Amino acid sequence: MAINLIISSTIFLFFLAAVLLISALRFARSVPDYPDVEPEEVDGDVLAEHLSEVIRCRTIGAEVLTGTQRDEYLSLHRTLLKQFPRLHTALEVRTSQDLSLLYIWPGRNPKLPGVLLSGHFDVPPVDPKMMDQWKAPPFSGQIQDGFVWGRGALQGKGQLVAILQAVELLLRKGCIPERTVYLAFGHDCLSGGKMGACRTAVYLKKADIKLEVVLDEGDWIANGHLPGMTGPAAMIGVTERGHMRFDFKTQNTTRIDNRVGILSRAITRLSDHPLPVSLKEIRESYRGLVGAIGYPQQVVFANTWLLAPLAKWLVQKQPAAEMRTRTQFVPIQFDGSPEKAHAEVDVFLMPGETIAAVSEHVRKSVQDERVVFQPQADRAWEAPPIASSQSPAYQTVERAVLELYSGIPVTPVVQPWPGDARFYTSVCRNVFRFTPLLVPPEDDLQPEGINERIRTLSLVKMTQFYIRLLQIWGVSDS
Repeated sequence: MAINLIISSTIFLFFLAAVLLISALRFARSVPDYPDVEPEEVDGDVLAEHLSEVIRCRTIGAEVLTGTQRDEYLSLHRTLLKQFPRLHTALEVRTSQDLSLLYIWPGRNPKLPGVLLSGHFDVPPVDPKMMDQWKAPPFSGQIQDGFVWGRGALQGKGQLVAILQAVELLLRKGCIPERTVYLAFGHDCLSGGKMGACRTAVYLKKADIKLEVVLDEGDWIANGHLPGMTGPAAMIGVTERGHMRFDFKTQNTTRIDNRVGILSRAITRLSDHPLPVSLKEIRESYRGLVGAIGYPQQVVFANTWLLAPLAKWLVQKQPAAEMRTRTQFVPIQFDGSPEKAHAEVDVFLMPGETIAAVSEHVRKSVQDERVVFQPQADRAWEAPPIASSQSPAYQTVERAVLELYSGIPVTPVVQPWPGDARFYTSVCRNVFRFTPLLVPPEDDLQPEGINERIRTLSLVKMTQFYIRLLQIWGVSDS
Protein backbone atom coordinates (compact mmCIF):
# COMPACT_ATOMS: atom_id res chain seq x y z
CA MET A 1 0.00 0.00 0.00
CA ALA A 2 2.73 2.41 1.03
CA ILE A 3 4.83 1.45 -1.98
CA ASN A 4 1.91 2.11 -4.34
CA LEU A 5 1.39 5.51 -2.75
CA ILE A 6 5.06 6.39 -3.16
CA ILE A 7 5.03 5.27 -6.78
CA SER A 8 1.83 7.19 -7.51
CA SER A 9 3.20 10.32 -5.82
CA THR A 10 6.47 10.05 -7.75
CA ILE A 11 4.65 9.66 -11.06
CA PHE A 12 2.42 12.63 -10.23
CA LEU A 13 5.42 14.82 -9.32
CA PHE A 14 7.25 13.87 -12.52
CA PHE A 15 4.10 14.63 -14.50
CA LEU A 16 3.64 17.97 -12.73
CA ALA A 17 7.29 18.91 -13.32
CA ALA A 18 6.92 18.07 -17.00
CA VAL A 19 3.81 20.25 -17.27
CA LEU A 20 5.60 23.16 -15.58
CA LEU A 21 8.67 22.87 -17.80
CA ILE A 22 6.69 22.50 -21.03
CA SER A 23 4.57 25.51 -20.08
CA ALA A 24 7.76 27.52 -19.44
CA LEU A 25 9.22 26.54 -22.81
CA ARG A 26 6.02 27.64 -24.61
CA PHE A 27 5.76 30.84 -22.57
CA ALA A 28 7.71 33.22 -24.81
CA ARG A 29 5.97 35.78 -27.03
CA SER A 30 6.70 35.30 -30.73
CA VAL A 31 8.86 38.10 -32.07
CA PRO A 32 9.46 38.78 -35.79
CA ASP A 33 13.06 38.41 -36.93
CA TYR A 34 13.93 41.84 -38.29
CA PRO A 35 17.32 42.36 -39.93
CA ASP A 36 19.64 44.97 -38.48
CA VAL A 37 19.52 48.27 -40.38
CA GLU A 38 22.25 50.77 -40.96
CA PRO A 39 21.28 53.81 -38.84
CA GLU A 40 21.22 57.26 -40.37
CA GLU A 41 24.28 59.40 -39.77
CA VAL A 42 23.74 61.90 -36.96
CA ASP A 43 26.24 64.53 -35.81
CA GLY A 44 26.66 64.04 -32.05
CA ASP A 45 28.43 67.37 -31.54
CA VAL A 46 25.50 69.27 -33.05
CA LEU A 47 23.03 67.32 -30.93
CA ALA A 48 25.02 67.97 -27.76
CA GLU A 49 25.18 71.70 -28.47
CA HIS A 50 21.42 71.80 -29.13
CA LEU A 51 20.63 70.02 -25.89
CA SER A 52 23.09 72.15 -23.95
CA GLU A 53 21.35 75.31 -25.11
CA VAL A 54 17.89 73.88 -24.36
CA ILE A 55 18.96 72.90 -20.82
CA ARG A 56 20.05 76.50 -20.17
CA CYS A 57 16.40 77.54 -20.52
CA ARG A 58 15.18 77.08 -16.93
CA THR A 59 11.75 75.67 -17.69
CA ILE A 60 11.04 74.57 -14.13
CA GLY A 61 7.58 73.07 -13.73
CA ALA A 62 5.09 74.66 -11.33
CA GLU A 63 1.33 74.68 -10.74
CA VAL A 64 1.28 78.42 -11.51
CA LEU A 65 4.10 80.07 -13.45
CA THR A 66 5.39 83.53 -12.63
CA GLY A 67 6.13 86.06 -15.36
CA THR A 68 9.84 85.31 -15.08
CA GLN A 69 9.22 81.59 -15.36
CA ARG A 70 7.05 82.05 -18.44
CA ASP A 71 9.87 84.05 -20.03
CA GLU A 72 12.11 80.98 -19.70
CA TYR A 73 9.58 78.89 -21.62
CA LEU A 74 9.33 81.53 -24.34
CA SER A 75 13.12 81.60 -24.49
CA LEU A 76 13.04 77.86 -25.16
CA HIS A 77 10.56 78.43 -28.02
CA ARG A 78 12.98 80.91 -29.59
CA THR A 79 15.89 78.50 -29.10
CA LEU A 80 14.05 75.72 -30.94
CA LEU A 81 13.16 78.10 -33.75
CA LYS A 82 16.84 78.92 -34.21
CA GLN A 83 18.09 75.33 -33.93
CA PHE A 84 15.58 73.69 -36.30
CA PRO A 85 14.94 76.15 -39.16
CA ARG A 86 13.69 73.62 -41.74
CA LEU A 87 11.20 72.15 -39.29
CA HIS A 88 9.79 75.56 -38.39
CA THR A 89 9.44 76.41 -42.08
CA ALA A 90 7.90 73.16 -43.34
CA LEU A 91 5.64 72.32 -40.39
CA GLU A 92 2.67 74.19 -39.02
CA VAL A 93 3.32 75.28 -35.43
CA ARG A 94 0.44 75.71 -33.01
CA THR A 95 1.02 77.41 -29.66
CA SER A 96 -2.60 77.83 -28.61
CA GLN A 97 -2.09 75.27 -25.82
CA ASP A 98 -0.67 78.01 -23.59
CA LEU A 99 3.11 77.40 -23.62
CA SER A 100 2.97 73.90 -25.11
CA LEU A 101 3.84 73.23 -28.74
CA LEU A 102 2.12 71.21 -31.48
CA TYR A 103 3.89 70.72 -34.81
CA ILE A 104 1.93 69.41 -37.79
CA TRP A 105 3.74 67.78 -40.75
CA PRO A 106 1.11 67.23 -43.47
CA GLY A 107 1.14 63.83 -45.15
CA ARG A 108 0.61 62.91 -48.79
CA ASN A 109 -2.55 60.99 -47.98
CA PRO A 110 -4.86 62.99 -45.68
CA LYS A 111 -7.29 60.06 -45.55
CA LEU A 112 -4.85 57.99 -43.50
CA PRO A 113 -4.94 58.39 -39.71
CA GLY A 114 -1.99 60.35 -38.41
CA VAL A 115 0.81 59.47 -35.99
CA LEU A 116 1.96 61.46 -32.97
CA LEU A 117 5.21 61.70 -31.02
CA SER A 118 4.77 63.25 -27.59
CA GLY A 119 7.12 64.69 -25.00
CA HIS A 120 7.52 67.58 -22.58
CA PHE A 121 10.04 70.25 -21.69
CA ASP A 122 9.17 71.21 -18.11
CA VAL A 123 11.72 69.94 -15.60
CA PRO A 124 11.71 69.33 -11.83
CA PRO A 125 13.24 71.96 -9.56
CA VAL A 126 16.66 71.45 -8.01
CA ASP A 127 16.93 71.26 -4.23
CA PRO A 128 19.13 74.23 -3.20
CA LYS A 129 20.55 72.12 -0.36
CA MET A 130 21.95 69.66 -2.91
CA MET A 131 23.56 72.18 -5.26
CA ASP A 132 27.04 71.54 -3.90
CA GLN A 133 26.72 67.86 -4.84
CA TRP A 134 26.36 68.62 -8.56
CA LYS A 135 29.58 68.18 -10.51
CA ALA A 136 28.29 70.69 -13.05
CA PRO A 137 25.67 73.41 -12.40
CA PRO A 138 22.23 71.88 -13.13
CA PHE A 139 21.24 74.50 -15.71
CA SER A 140 24.66 74.96 -17.31
CA GLY A 141 24.22 72.36 -20.06
CA GLN A 142 27.91 71.62 -19.67
CA ILE A 143 29.40 69.22 -22.24
CA GLN A 144 32.11 67.14 -20.62
CA ASP A 145 33.53 63.61 -20.70
CA GLY A 146 31.11 62.51 -23.43
CA PHE A 147 28.03 63.67 -21.52
CA VAL A 148 25.67 66.64 -21.61
CA TRP A 149 25.00 67.67 -18.01
CA GLY A 150 21.92 69.34 -16.60
CA ARG A 151 18.32 69.16 -15.49
CA GLY A 152 16.09 67.61 -18.15
CA ALA A 153 18.90 65.81 -20.01
CA LEU A 154 17.30 62.46 -19.19
CA GLN A 155 13.74 63.48 -18.51
CA GLY A 156 12.12 65.46 -21.29
CA LYS A 157 14.64 67.67 -23.00
CA GLY A 158 16.92 64.96 -24.39
CA GLN A 159 13.91 63.33 -26.01
CA LEU A 160 12.63 66.69 -27.28
CA VAL A 161 15.90 67.46 -29.05
CA ALA A 162 16.19 63.91 -30.46
CA ILE A 163 12.69 64.02 -31.99
CA LEU A 164 13.11 67.49 -33.49
CA GLN A 165 16.56 66.67 -34.88
CA ALA A 166 15.18 63.48 -36.44
CA VAL A 167 12.53 65.48 -38.31
CA GLU A 168 15.06 68.19 -39.25
CA LEU A 169 17.37 65.59 -40.81
CA LEU A 170 14.53 63.90 -42.69
CA LEU A 171 13.46 67.28 -44.06
CA ARG A 172 17.03 67.95 -45.16
CA LYS A 173 16.85 64.72 -47.22
CA GLY A 174 13.63 65.92 -48.84
CA CYS A 175 11.41 63.39 -47.07
CA ILE A 176 7.62 63.69 -46.93
CA PRO A 177 5.36 61.60 -44.70
CA GLU A 178 2.70 59.36 -46.20
CA ARG A 179 0.39 60.15 -43.28
CA THR A 180 0.35 63.36 -41.24
CA VAL A 181 2.87 63.47 -38.39
CA TYR A 182 2.12 65.38 -35.18
CA LEU A 183 4.77 66.39 -32.64
CA ALA A 184 3.28 67.43 -29.30
CA PHE A 185 5.40 68.81 -26.47
CA GLY A 186 3.80 69.77 -23.16
CA HIS A 187 4.93 72.47 -20.77
CA ASP A 188 3.14 71.20 -17.65
CA CYS A 189 3.47 67.41 -17.67
CA LEU A 190 4.95 67.40 -14.16
CA SER A 191 1.99 69.31 -12.77
CA GLY A 192 -0.73 67.26 -14.43
CA GLY A 193 -0.76 68.32 -18.11
CA LYS A 194 -4.14 70.10 -17.89
CA MET A 195 -3.00 73.22 -19.76
CA GLY A 196 -0.77 71.46 -22.29
CA ALA A 197 -1.37 67.89 -23.46
CA CYS A 198 -4.99 67.97 -22.31
CA ARG A 199 -5.70 71.00 -24.51
CA THR A 200 -3.77 69.47 -27.41
CA ALA A 201 -5.91 66.34 -27.21
CA VAL A 202 -9.07 68.45 -27.05
CA TYR A 203 -7.98 70.34 -30.18
CA LEU A 204 -7.31 67.07 -32.03
CA LYS A 205 -10.69 65.68 -31.04
CA LYS A 206 -12.59 68.82 -31.99
CA ALA A 207 -10.80 68.86 -35.35
CA ASP A 208 -11.90 65.21 -35.82
CA ILE A 209 -8.28 64.15 -36.28
CA LYS A 210 -7.77 60.39 -36.21
CA LEU A 211 -4.50 58.91 -34.99
CA GLU A 212 -3.15 55.44 -35.70
CA VAL A 213 -0.49 55.48 -32.98
CA VAL A 214 0.91 57.75 -30.25
CA LEU A 215 4.33 57.34 -28.64
CA ASP A 216 5.07 59.31 -25.47
CA GLU A 217 8.03 59.11 -23.09
CA GLY A 218 8.28 56.06 -20.83
CA ASP A 219 10.75 53.54 -19.44
CA TRP A 220 14.33 53.47 -20.66
CA ILE A 221 16.14 50.45 -22.03
CA ALA A 222 17.66 49.17 -18.80
CA ASN A 223 18.23 46.17 -16.56
CA GLY A 224 16.66 45.40 -13.21
CA HIS A 225 13.09 46.52 -13.82
CA LEU A 226 11.71 43.10 -12.79
CA PRO A 227 12.97 40.21 -10.62
CA GLY A 228 15.29 37.84 -12.43
CA MET A 229 16.26 40.11 -15.31
CA THR A 230 19.72 39.20 -16.60
CA GLY A 231 20.16 41.98 -19.16
CA PRO A 232 18.63 45.16 -20.54
CA ALA A 233 15.18 45.20 -22.13
CA ALA A 234 12.94 47.73 -23.86
CA MET A 235 9.79 48.14 -21.77
CA ILE A 236 6.91 49.53 -23.85
CA GLY A 237 4.21 51.05 -21.69
CA VAL A 238 0.78 49.92 -22.95
CA THR A 239 -0.96 51.78 -20.14
CA GLU A 240 -0.11 53.63 -16.96
CA ARG A 241 -1.43 53.67 -13.43
CA GLY A 242 -4.17 56.12 -12.61
CA HIS A 243 -3.74 58.73 -9.90
CA MET A 244 -5.74 60.35 -7.17
CA ARG A 245 -4.83 62.48 -4.18
CA PHE A 246 -6.81 62.20 -0.95
CA ASP A 247 -7.16 64.96 1.62
CA PHE A 248 -7.49 63.53 5.14
CA LYS A 249 -8.67 65.46 8.19
CA THR A 250 -10.49 64.88 11.47
CA GLN A 251 -14.04 65.70 12.51
CA ASN A 252 -16.36 65.30 15.52
CA THR A 253 -13.45 65.06 17.92
CA THR A 254 -13.58 65.94 21.60
CA ARG A 255 -11.38 68.41 23.42
CA ILE A 256 -9.20 65.65 24.79
CA ASP A 257 -8.67 63.91 21.41
CA ASN A 258 -5.22 64.18 19.86
CA ARG A 259 -6.03 64.88 16.20
CA VAL A 260 -2.49 64.16 15.04
CA GLY A 261 -2.57 60.79 16.76
CA ILE A 262 -5.98 59.95 15.28
CA LEU A 263 -4.87 60.80 11.75
CA SER A 264 -1.52 59.08 12.17
CA ARG A 265 -3.22 55.83 13.21
CA ALA A 266 -5.58 56.10 10.24
CA ILE A 267 -2.68 56.42 7.77
CA THR A 268 -0.91 53.51 9.48
CA ARG A 269 -4.01 51.31 9.13
CA LEU A 270 -4.16 52.20 5.46
CA SER A 271 -0.54 51.11 5.07
CA ASP A 272 -1.28 47.89 6.95
CA HIS A 273 -4.12 46.98 4.54
CA PRO A 274 -2.63 47.11 1.01
CA LEU A 275 -4.64 46.13 -2.00
CA PRO A 276 -3.68 42.77 -3.53
CA VAL A 277 -0.99 42.25 -6.16
CA SER A 278 -2.26 41.69 -9.71
CA LEU A 279 -0.19 39.30 -11.84
CA LYS A 280 -2.17 39.70 -15.07
CA GLU A 281 -0.14 42.52 -16.60
CA ILE A 282 3.28 41.56 -15.28
CA ARG A 283 2.86 37.99 -16.50
CA GLU A 284 2.49 39.38 -20.03
CA SER A 285 5.67 41.40 -19.44
CA TYR A 286 7.59 38.27 -18.51
CA ARG A 287 6.46 36.57 -21.72
CA GLY A 288 8.44 39.17 -23.66
CA LEU A 289 11.51 38.82 -21.44
CA VAL A 290 12.24 35.16 -22.13
CA GLY A 291 15.96 35.09 -22.83
CA ALA A 292 16.57 38.09 -20.59
CA ILE A 293 15.34 36.53 -17.33
CA GLY A 294 16.51 33.60 -15.27
CA TYR A 295 14.91 30.25 -16.02
CA PRO A 296 13.42 29.91 -12.49
CA GLN A 297 11.46 33.15 -13.00
CA GLN A 298 10.38 31.91 -16.43
CA VAL A 299 8.96 28.76 -14.84
CA VAL A 300 7.22 30.69 -12.05
CA PHE A 301 5.49 33.27 -14.25
CA ALA A 302 4.60 30.74 -16.93
CA ASN A 303 2.71 28.77 -14.27
CA THR A 304 0.94 31.34 -12.14
CA TRP A 305 -2.09 29.02 -12.11
CA LEU A 306 -0.08 27.00 -9.56
CA LEU A 307 2.79 29.24 -8.45
CA ALA A 308 0.95 32.57 -7.97
CA PRO A 309 1.98 32.88 -4.28
CA LEU A 310 5.64 32.50 -5.24
CA ALA A 311 5.25 34.98 -8.11
CA LYS A 312 3.65 37.53 -5.76
CA TRP A 313 6.43 37.01 -3.23
CA LEU A 314 9.06 37.69 -5.90
CA VAL A 315 7.28 40.84 -7.04
CA GLN A 316 6.83 42.22 -3.55
CA LYS A 317 10.55 41.82 -2.83
CA GLN A 318 11.38 44.39 -5.53
CA PRO A 319 9.81 47.87 -5.27
CA ALA A 320 10.27 48.62 -8.99
CA ALA A 321 8.24 45.51 -9.84
CA GLU A 322 5.62 46.01 -7.13
CA MET A 323 4.80 49.43 -8.61
CA ARG A 324 3.66 47.63 -11.78
CA THR A 325 1.40 45.16 -9.99
CA ARG A 326 -0.37 46.94 -7.14
CA THR A 327 -2.45 50.01 -6.36
CA GLN A 328 -0.29 51.88 -3.86
CA PHE A 329 -0.86 54.53 -1.21
CA VAL A 330 1.93 57.07 -0.70
CA PRO A 331 1.62 59.71 2.08
CA ILE A 332 3.13 62.95 0.81
CA GLN A 333 2.17 65.46 3.49
CA PHE A 334 1.28 65.34 7.18
CA ASP A 335 0.99 68.40 9.34
CA GLY A 336 -0.97 69.74 12.27
CA SER A 337 -1.23 69.97 16.00
CA PRO A 338 -3.24 68.16 18.69
CA GLU A 339 -6.09 70.55 17.83
CA LYS A 340 -5.96 70.31 14.04
CA ALA A 341 -4.44 67.80 11.62
CA HIS A 342 -4.31 67.35 7.86
CA ALA A 343 -2.69 64.79 5.56
CA GLU A 344 -2.42 64.17 1.83
CA VAL A 345 -2.02 60.71 0.35
CA ASP A 346 -1.27 59.94 -3.30
CA VAL A 347 -2.87 56.80 -4.71
CA PHE A 348 -1.64 55.14 -7.90
CA LEU A 349 -4.37 52.94 -9.37
CA MET A 350 -3.71 49.76 -11.33
CA PRO A 351 -5.73 49.17 -14.50
CA GLY A 352 -9.18 47.93 -13.58
CA GLU A 353 -9.28 49.70 -10.21
CA THR A 354 -11.94 52.41 -9.89
CA ILE A 355 -11.92 55.55 -7.81
CA ALA A 356 -15.11 54.38 -6.08
CA ALA A 357 -13.63 50.97 -5.17
CA VAL A 358 -10.41 52.50 -3.84
CA SER A 359 -12.38 55.04 -1.79
CA GLU A 360 -14.38 52.19 -0.26
CA HIS A 361 -11.15 50.32 0.52
CA VAL A 362 -9.82 53.41 2.32
CA ARG A 363 -13.03 53.70 4.36
CA LYS A 364 -12.91 50.06 5.44
CA SER A 365 -9.19 50.25 6.24
CA VAL A 366 -9.37 53.43 8.32
CA GLN A 367 -12.47 52.37 10.31
CA ASP A 368 -12.71 55.64 12.21
CA GLU A 369 -15.68 57.98 11.85
CA ARG A 370 -13.53 60.80 13.20
CA VAL A 371 -11.41 60.66 10.03
CA VAL A 372 -12.85 62.07 6.80
CA PHE A 373 -11.22 61.97 3.39
CA GLN A 374 -12.03 63.02 -0.15
CA PRO A 375 -10.15 63.04 -3.47
CA GLN A 376 -8.98 66.34 -4.87
CA ALA A 377 -11.16 67.05 -7.92
CA ASP A 378 -8.28 67.97 -10.25
CA ARG A 379 -6.15 64.99 -9.19
CA ALA A 380 -8.38 62.00 -9.69
CA TRP A 381 -8.35 59.78 -12.76
CA GLU A 382 -8.39 56.06 -13.37
CA ALA A 383 -5.86 54.14 -15.43
CA PRO A 384 -6.34 54.67 -19.18
CA PRO A 385 -7.31 51.78 -21.50
CA ILE A 386 -4.65 49.17 -22.20
CA ALA A 387 -3.30 49.34 -25.76
CA SER A 388 -2.89 45.99 -27.48
CA SER A 389 0.63 44.60 -27.72
CA GLN A 390 -0.61 42.42 -30.59
CA SER A 391 -1.58 45.40 -32.76
CA PRO A 392 0.29 46.47 -35.91
CA ALA A 393 0.85 49.83 -34.21
CA TYR A 394 2.74 48.20 -31.32
CA GLN A 395 4.76 46.18 -33.78
CA THR A 396 6.05 49.35 -35.47
CA VAL A 397 7.62 50.49 -32.19
CA GLU A 398 8.87 46.97 -31.50
CA ARG A 399 10.40 46.79 -34.97
CA ALA A 400 12.28 50.08 -34.57
CA VAL A 401 13.77 48.84 -31.29
CA LEU A 402 14.78 45.45 -32.68
CA GLU A 403 16.36 47.00 -35.78
CA LEU A 404 18.35 49.63 -33.89
CA TYR A 405 19.12 47.81 -30.64
CA SER A 406 20.12 44.33 -31.76
CA GLY A 407 19.53 41.60 -29.19
CA ILE A 408 17.42 43.75 -26.87
CA PRO A 409 14.11 42.06 -25.97
CA VAL A 410 10.93 44.13 -26.18
CA THR A 411 7.97 43.65 -23.86
CA PRO A 412 4.74 45.42 -22.82
CA VAL A 413 4.49 46.84 -19.29
CA VAL A 414 2.35 48.99 -17.04
CA GLN A 415 4.05 52.36 -16.63
CA PRO A 416 4.00 53.07 -12.89
CA TRP A 417 3.80 56.87 -13.08
CA PRO A 418 1.27 59.10 -14.87
CA GLY A 419 2.23 61.18 -17.89
CA ASP A 420 0.76 63.12 -20.80
CA ALA A 421 -0.02 59.96 -22.79
CA ARG A 422 -3.35 59.35 -21.05
CA PHE A 423 -4.90 62.44 -22.66
CA TYR A 424 -4.39 61.03 -26.16
CA THR A 425 -6.46 57.91 -25.48
CA SER A 426 -9.47 60.11 -26.38
CA VAL A 427 -8.25 60.26 -30.01
CA CYS A 428 -6.21 57.05 -30.36
CA ARG A 429 -6.48 53.49 -29.06
CA ASN A 430 -2.80 52.69 -29.70
CA VAL A 431 -1.06 54.88 -27.12
CA PHE A 432 2.39 53.71 -26.00
CA ARG A 433 5.10 54.98 -23.67
CA PHE A 434 8.81 54.42 -24.26
CA THR A 435 12.08 56.33 -24.18
CA PRO A 436 14.70 54.83 -26.55
CA LEU A 437 17.55 55.50 -24.16
CA LEU A 438 20.06 52.76 -23.35
CA VAL A 439 21.58 53.46 -19.95
CA PRO A 440 24.67 51.37 -19.06
CA PRO A 441 24.63 50.22 -15.41
CA GLU A 442 27.92 51.98 -14.72
CA ASP A 443 26.29 55.36 -15.38
CA ASP A 444 24.13 54.94 -12.25
CA LEU A 445 21.64 57.52 -13.48
CA GLN A 446 18.22 58.43 -12.13
CA PRO A 447 15.72 60.96 -13.49
CA GLU A 448 15.36 64.02 -11.28
CA GLY A 449 18.54 62.95 -9.50
CA ILE A 450 21.74 64.77 -8.71
CA ASN A 451 24.20 65.04 -11.61
CA GLU A 452 21.59 64.32 -14.26
CA ARG A 453 23.34 63.80 -17.56
CA ILE A 454 23.07 61.91 -20.83
CA ARG A 455 25.75 60.35 -23.00
CA THR A 456 26.15 62.06 -26.36
CA LEU A 457 26.25 58.60 -27.96
CA SER A 458 22.91 57.77 -26.31
CA LEU A 459 21.46 61.00 -27.66
CA VAL A 460 22.61 60.04 -31.15
CA LYS A 461 21.04 56.61 -30.82
CA MET A 462 17.74 58.14 -29.66
CA THR A 463 17.70 60.38 -32.73
CA GLN A 464 18.43 57.41 -35.00
CA PHE A 465 15.56 55.52 -33.37
CA TYR A 466 13.07 58.32 -34.11
CA ILE A 467 14.33 58.60 -37.68
CA ARG A 468 13.81 54.88 -38.17
CA LEU A 469 10.40 54.91 -36.48
CA LEU A 470 9.21 57.76 -38.70
CA GLN A 471 10.45 55.83 -41.75
CA ILE A 472 8.48 52.78 -40.62
CA TRP A 473 5.47 55.06 -40.18
CA GLY A 474 5.79 56.09 -43.82
CA VAL A 475 8.18 59.07 -43.99
CA SER A 476 10.24 58.69 -47.17
CA ASP A 477 11.92 60.63 -49.96
CA SER A 478 9.98 58.88 -52.73
